[in-house]
Order: sequence, then structure tokens, then C-alpha cells
Amino acid sequence: MKGIVRFLIRMFVLNIVLVPIMVLGPLLYVIPFFCIATNPRDNFSGLAQLYFCLGPLSAAFWMLLSCHWPTVHRARLEGRLSTWRETEGGIVWTVTKATAYMFAGLFGSFFFEIALVFFFPLLRVNRYRTILWFALLPFAAYAPVLLLWLRRWQRGRREMENG
Repeated sequence: MKGIVRFLIRMFVLNIVLVPIMVLGPLLYVIPFFCIATNPRDNFSGLAQLYFCLGPLSAAFWMLLSCHWPTVHRARLEGRLSTWRETEGGIVWTVTKATAYMFAGLFGSFFFEIALVFFFPLLRVNRYRTILWFALLPFAAYAPVLLLWLRRWQRGRREMENG
């Protein structure tokens, strides 16, 4: 019994710490610019590593949220929110789809961040290069989410033209 309570407390504390980071992740990318402005000659490799690790977690959360948002929103507007899951294929299908989107966001974000580091390494301490690197990092971290949103926008435009 003690082990279960300890596990639940640990998970609760972990959620208190991680959920705000995942939700507010896109807004946290402003912080490095303040750090660079206050101390331009400092080495920001530690901050870059922190953002490199936290970005995919946040991207996975936003992919998970973006996975079912259009269908849930449409069901809410049509007044069938209580039967949304059944009309979308049931609990097994919706959870499987959400998990696939979440892992695609996580690994896709890591892929794009590694591509950024490979093609644009942050080697020298140069204020302008560091600013540019931190400006490109959110686009690399959230590339899967942005690509999903772009794809859905294109599909919506095509349906409007054909419908």
C-alpha cells in the first residue's frame, strides 16, 4: 500500500512539473533571447541542450492535442459530443491514433532538431549565430505539429473548393 501511495505522489509531482512545460513550451522559446541580451558572451550550450530535450516532449503533447481536435470540435458543433468516440471508431482506434500521433511528434521533433544541429551546429560563441540558432530551434522542434496543421489546412481548402 505504501508503494502505491508513493508512486501516485511521484506521478502527481511529475505531472505538476511536466504539464506546464509541455503546454507552455512554445512560449518558453522566448527566454533564450533575454539570456542572450543580458549576457551576450556567455556559453548557451547548456540552455540549448535543455531546449533540445524539452522541445520534443512539448511537440508530442501538441501533436496529441492536435490529433483529435478537429473531430471533437466538429462533434461539439453538431451536438454529438457524447457519441464522438463511437463515431470515430471506438476507444481502441482513437487511443491508438492518439498514441501514434504522439510518438510521431516526439520522434519527428527529435529528427528535425538533429537535422538543425547537423546542418547548423552551434559551435562558436557568436551572439548573432546563437540568436539565429535559438530562432530556428522552435521551428525544428515543432515541425511535426506545423506540418500536421499545414496538411489539415490544405485539406480543408481543397474540400472547400470541391464542395
